[in-house]
This record gives sequence, structure tokens and C-alpha cells, in this order.
Amino acid sequence: MIGIKIKFPLKDKKAIGKRKFWCYNVIVQIRQNAKKGTVIKMKIGVCTSPDKLQLLSGLGYDYFEASFSWLASLDESEFSKQSAIVEKYAIAAEACNLFFKGGMKLYAPDQNQDEILKEVAEYADKGFARISAWGGKVAVIGSGGVRAIKEGMTREETDRQFARVLNVCGEVADKYGMVVTVEPLSANECNYIHTVGEGASLARLSGNKSVGVMVDFFHHARNNDSLESMPEYSDRLWHAHYARPLDRRVPEKGDMEHLKICAEALKKCPNVKRVSLECGWSPDIETALALTRPCLEIFKEV
Repeated sequence: MIGIKIKFPLKDKKAIGKRKFWCYNVIVQIRQNAKKGTVIKMKIGVCTSPDKLQLLSGLGYDYFEASFSWLASLDESEFSKQSAIVEKYAIAAEACNLFFKGGMKLYAPDQNQDEILKEVAEYADKGFARISAWGGKVAVIGSGGVRAIKEGMTREETDRQFARVLNVCGEVADKYGMVVTVEPLSANECNYIHTVGEGASLARLSGNKSVGVMVDFFHHARNNDSLESMPEYSDRLWHAHYARPLDRRVPEKGDMEHLKICAEALKKCPNVKRVSLECGWSPDIETALALTRPCLEIFKEV
């Protein structure tokens, strides 16, 4: 594990304050457990880019969640450059989000999606080829602006057309040994697919075994979705995101009660193997990821 320089003096409890000293002690324990070969079931990752991998390595995060659309947009030279960084720090991009590029067309008002689905397949193939080379396992399809129900389309027609899109993405994902998951989003961010149940229904409608659903606990709380019902969809529930429901920032010690509730819910969903932080970073990403890291150990108990 590669270390990083911490700006506060780790061994001086008075100088760094109780929170940072507590953070330091837990991170030391994480590193010691890793050296002992402790079996860890749930992995903890961060939605970020390769330039933050030294930071993630030093703090004991297990993987990072990259941007699919960003990866697909890179020219070969830049992709090689970014790949060298991933290889250097040996932290895999086991997940990816931001699936569709902005403005991408998924639906055909005349119901003839053939050309659109062909473009989706080509786009997906380029992205999956790259993310799989970085150790990708699961892709998150949120992309609220792209997938939203368009003016003049019914919910039923959108369901049919989006299911076809999911099937195409699932076929390409399977080719590269990956799966895709539908991300339910807050109702104030997207007009389509707000609950885990709705996402699971679309996954099943796709007819593809490589299409599932995920839970983002920020959106889940904003939509008042049910934690109790999550096990009903456990066969298709494969991934999770976390951000503090109050302000979409990283959880701290005061948020342990909500973290515990979420962790307990995931115990009943055994196909979820990863939880990614998808948050705002305050006051900066270095401080936020260091202070929140010990809190996330509760998911390791799953």
C-alpha cells in the first residue's frame, strides 16, 4: 500500500484534535488488518478519477469508480496515459458511472430505434473495452437527463424503449465480463425511475441477465424509498452508492446511526459487493476522504 503525506502531525493528539486522531488510529488498524490477510467481504470505493489514486491508496480504499462517458471520450494517447496511472497504484476501477454522454439520444418517437441501438452498442463497446481493462465489474446507468421521459412520450413507451437500451448495454457488458445496473434518481433530478423496485422492474423487462439495479442511499432517502423492501429485489441488486442525505457530503461520526441502518439493509442483499462514495468534498477531497474513512468500516461488517 502506498502512503501519502498527511498535513497534520499524526502522533500529536492535542495538535490534530480528537476527530483526526480517531481517524488515524482506525486507518492504522485497516492497514494492519490488510497485512494480516483479513478476509473483507464488502469493498469501499470512491467516485473519482485516476489522479486521486495515490490519495485513495494511502487511506485504504479498495477501488475507484470512474466515469464511463469520460473514458469513452478519451483518445488513445490520453487513455494510455491514464492507464499508466491506474497500473502504478494498482487500484482497480471496479465500478463506473456517468454512463451516457450528455445529449446522447436513446429514444425514437417513431418507435424505430434500430439506428439508435446500433450507436448505443458501438459507444458501449468502446467504454466497456476500456473500463474492463481497468478491472471493471459493474457499470451504473444513471444519466438522468439522457434517460428522462421525453415530451410526447408515455411512461409505457419509455419503459419499452429504455428496456431495449438496457438489453444492448447488458449484452456488451457481458462480452467484457461485466454487468450494468440502473440507478434510481431523486424525483427532483429526473422524471423517471425513482425507486429500487422501479429499477428492478426495468432490469427484468430488458430480459438480460446482465442488467440489474443499484441503490444510492442519497437518492433513496430523498425519494422516501423503502429499505424494508430492498431484499425483494436482491437477485438484481448489485451495487450501492452513499452520500449523507442531508447535504450530499461524506458521512462523519455523527452519521453512524444512518450508516448502520444502511449497512443492516445491505446484509439482506448479498449480491451487493461494493459501496462507493458519491459525494461533495468539503472542505476538500483530501480532508473529506480521510475523516470519513473510519466511518465506512461499518459496511465491512456486512
